[in-house]
Amino acid sequence: MTHSTATEGRGKIPPELVLVSITMIWGFTFLAIKLGLAHGGALALVGLRFAIGAVLLVVITRPSWPRLAEWRAGFFIGASLFAGYALQAQGLTDIASSRSAFFTALYVPLVPVLQLLLFRKPPGWSGLLAIILAFAGLALLAHPKGGVFRLSLGDMLTLAAALACALEIILLSRYAPRCNPQRLAIVQMSVVAVLSLGANLLTGAAVPWGYPPFWYSTIGLGAATSVIMFGQAWGQAHVPALRASVIFAMEPVWAGAVGAVAGDPMGLATIAGAGMIVTGILAEPFRRFLARKAAPPAPARAARQTSGGTPG
Repeated sequence: MTHSTATEGRGKIPPELVLVSITMIWGFTFLAIKLGLAHGGALALVGLRFAIGAVLLVVITRPSWPRLAEWRAGFFIGASLFAGYALQAQGLTDIASSRSAFFTALYVPLVPVLQLLLFRKPPGWSGLLAIILAFAGLALLAHPKGGVFRLSLGDMLTLAAALACALEIILLSRYAPRCNPQRLAIVQMSVVAVLSLGANLLTGAAVPWGYPPFWYSTIGLGAATSVIMFGQAWGQAHVPALRASVIFAMEPVWAGAVGAVAGDPMGLATIAGAGMIVTGILAEPFRRFLARKAAPPAPARAARQTSGGTPG
């Protein structure tokens, strides 16, 4: 996308509205995946979804051939995405779509945990608060009985999916600045498709090729994936990261609302747990907001640097 095209697009459609729309699409995909899994296996659904999404994104963006660095980065990011989406889809065979959405949202507080383990980068107070709130919400979502913390197989698979998503975010932040976003997205989506369909072939799981409801869900998810990738790349070219992260925290809220309308039960413990997770997700953007408010204006900082200190 050229600068002139981006500027022209900004005048027609507010980028914040595009990002909010993406979170709504994300929320609907949880229910669509669950419906698709009623007719086919998780690996086939994920593989065909990303294959369709990659093809559509190529048609929409018409990018040049990816460079070697983008192939390399796309492979590692795509492998993490494959693990995340495959585990999430498998978990959805056992748990409600709204519950899956909130469990998957734990990737946000898991990012600082992985950064500490992999790069010895400790989280600040907001990261620590996010971790505490997120896992407190997890405890409520798990519905402990008699003081025993219980998680189903679907819960554990979805938690593993959240961990894979957190790793994908770290890898993306490491490689994306050196790559074209459209080409990188297409490579990683292609990797997810190849790995998923290859794993489905190895497991011998049947693909319901002649069953229309499976294809309705798969084609819809593929179109949603391409729109999400393209819209996120366009929207975040105009919206600051702080504002975008606040907007993206709406994803599990939409998913919970969609699941509730579709009949997934949401008791008081579920709502309280979901609220804690969303609060944890917003902790880091709120810290950045406070830091920006507390920082003096640029001219004032420049004046203090010129005078050699702060006024006494």
